[in-house]
Amino acid sequence: MNGAVVARIAFWAIAGLALGAGFFSLLRLNVNLYGSRHWPAGIGLHLGRWALLVTTLVFAARTGALPLLSVALGILAARALVLRGAQKAQP
Repeated sequence: MNGAVVARIAFWAIAGLALGAGFFSLLRLNVNLYGSRHWPAGIGLHLGRWALLVTTLVFAARTGALPLLSVALGILAARALVLRGAQKAQP
């Protein structure tokens, strides 16, 4: 692998990490909105979260298999990090 390919993988993995961190961090807010009287805002947030995720994954897939796999890896890593942070925050 040359440097350009490694840089491309790193770019897409970091993009997936950022996207996944935002996606899973907003999940707590989404649940709180559904549990309150602000459920219409919860629906909007839910749709927005998924729209951004799907749009990014489709764009990465159209770019190639390597970007798609890199984004997916970043999203999975972000999920693990957010869950670990949520477990430490619980009393």
